[in-house]
Amino acid sequence: MPAAANIKFNLDYTYDTNGFFSAHPQAKAALTLAAQNFSDRIRDSLIAIPPGGGTWTAIFGDPGGGPNKEIDDLEVPQDTVTVFAGGYPGGIGGPGGYRTFGVPSFYEAIVSRGQAGALAKPATDFGPWGGCAIFPSEINWSFALGAAPAKSQFDFYSFAIDQFAWVLGFGYADSWKSRVTNGVFHGPTAGVIAVAPSGIQWVSGTKGVVGTALQEAAMTPSLMPGVRLRFSSTDWAGMADLGWSLARPGDANADGRIDFTDLVALAQNYNISDGRRRWAQGDFNFDGNVDFNDLVILAQNYNTTLPSAPLDLGTTQFQVDFAGAITHLPEPGGLAAIGLMLRSIGLRPQRRGRGPCHLRRH
Repeated sequence: MPAAANIKFNLDYTYDTNGFFSAHPQAKAALTLAAQNFSDRIRDSLIAIPPGGGTWTAIFGDPGGGPNKEIDDLEVPQDTVTVFAGGYPGGIGGPGGYRTFGVPSFYEAIVSRGQAGALAKPATDFGPWGGCAIFPSEINWSFALGAAPAKSQFDFYSFAIDQFAWVLGFGYADSWKSRVTNGVFHGPTAGVIAVAPSGIQWVSGTKGVVGTALQEAAMTPSLMPGVRLRFSSTDWAGMADLGWSLARPGDANADGRIDFTDLVALAQNYNISDGRRRWAQGDFNFDGNVDFNDLVILAQNYNTTLPSAPLDLGTTQFQVDFAGAITHLPEPGGLAAIGLMLRSIGLRPQRRGRGPCHLRRH
């Protein structure tokens, strides 16, 4: 079930002149999965950059390794971020730049994409047209979607996560830079965190929660072979502090409500531990799996809207909706297992008066 979040990524391989993605077709699937890490959860709406009102030039690093590319009057649809992808030795991506001439409203559309805080002084938000995701082609990459790479390989998905975060302003946006003083980031969500000398990452050793454990945050400088770094709680906190509006834990479809639809999305993916599950499928703790820990997160926030209402673990509505959602569970043993676990946190699923529930596969 797709998320109702607004952001979509237009992945453009036109300038992959070295054939990196042609030589590694499986890399496209991994890049798409990394993009969905963000498009599932970001709720901001970005206005379109239509023709007319002026002229502008999109400027971005050449995915083929040459001088910066420039495209005049690039059309960028509403809620779309355009990312030009490719690979060459030593390549690395980031957000795009621009030149513009036109009426003020046209200029503001390009600079802010409708995010008023992007025009503030100091900036409190960011609205990019897009940028580039460029991968060092000399690296021995693993393009696995769900599993950590072999000890001799580097994880393409982990590096792709960094690329999209940079395009979305991590380390680059004025709203990021306005929070950094003397090499230290100060954010209401992330708190106080040292920044790497590059200025675009957390300092090495910064930790974040993934699943139920701490891991090195994804946005730190080093990626070791044999390791997958998922986007952690600390990384998401940084995204929130540079201005992105994020779906709250439990809100699978990012519509601002945590309700039956979200519960069904989780139920349809419950007990799938392939490392490829997404926010829209019920993975609320970023580990790529959907399990009891995600169910607890949803239950603790159930039947709330933005702004968050008081929690109610024993809500009758959750009990009723749970009885309906379990018909979507993929495995027959799931109902009994979840029922026992829910009782352990004080939630007792109830069946409706319609005979036995029939569990079906999807």
